[in-house]
Amino acid sequence: MNTKRSLTYLFASATLMGACVAGAAQTGAGFPQRPVTVIVPWPAGGFTDVYARKVSEKMAQDLGQPVIVENKPGANGAIGTALVARAAPDGYTVVIETADTHAINPSIYPPADLRYDPIKDFRQVSILSSQPLILAVGGNVAAKSVDDLVRMAKARPGELSYATWGKGSVPHLGIVRFSKVAGIELNHIPYKGVSPAAMDVMAGRVDMMLTGLFTSSDHFKNGTMRPLAAASNQRMAMMPALPTLQELGYPDLELRLWYGLGVPAGTPDAVVARLHKAASVAMASDDIKALLDKNGMDIHNYDPARATQHVLKERERWAAAAEAAGDGLGN
Repeated sequence: MNTKRSLTYLFASATLMGACVAGAAQTGAGFPQRPVTVIVPWPAGGFTDVYARKVSEKMAQDLGQPVIVENKPGANGAIGTALVARAAPDGYTVVIETADTHAINPSIYPPADLRYDPIKDFRQVSILSSQPLILAVGGNVAAKSVDDLVRMAKARPGELSYATWGKGSVPHLGIVRFSKVAGIELNHIPYKGVSPAAMDVMAGRVDMMLTGLFTSSDHFKNGTMRPLAAASNQRMAMMPALPTLQELGYPDLELRLWYGLGVPAGTPDAVVARLHKAASVAMASDDIKALLDKNGMDIHNYDPARATQHVLKERERWAAAAEAAGDGLGN
């Protein structure tokens, strides 16, 4: 066989194979062919981390590839989220989204510091679920109701303190709004995660916090924390005797944590659809349903189109809330 012709044939074959591989990568055909990484932009041990690991485990079973969870905490979730925004748009790097990362951060950080746009830099895979927050005090705090708490705060301006998992987080913005409506002044103590925040409330070093059931249910039972009201528009099925803040005269204080999956902008439609299918399988599993039921959470499993609309609406809602809170976010 002519050597020159053979080399030409081999070169053409390699070029064609390379083009096919590139085309498959651009369309997402055959995804996934290697492990997928899920970035949790929060510390290990909190609910978001635990939840992400359970969902990832179920997704891996459907995808047929390992799904590896990595924690990249810092700056109210902005560090890990920015990392995913800059990743290759191939579906192999996914972020756990929250109201903090995709709705609040753009209102509290300048674009140069945030280093990502929650709308332009991401495609939505799904909004998985959500949970209401609960206004709770430490077991040693005398307040037995929201009215008691407000009276105490008015008698001691700036002395009562509240813990959050960081400046600009949902509970920070939520308590700033609550304080303004109630006409009280509270002292903000930010932490690097929900677990250390809860520990100091239980220990009596901080007076109160907004918390979810995953963090607080055992503490409610043993009396180290006391729930005063749910920050939801209806009473929680898990705690039907607990009033809502809206019932108590604090409108527009529905404070829910939500959890979604996002990938870098430019990720192919087929890849987004495949990830959503795997997420749907995970959310339908008995293990995930049991975890969410135990913690008073609602399953959503929005498809990519509805998830995108959810993020857009949440971005607008929290931008308005941050503007209403004004310079209170500096506290």
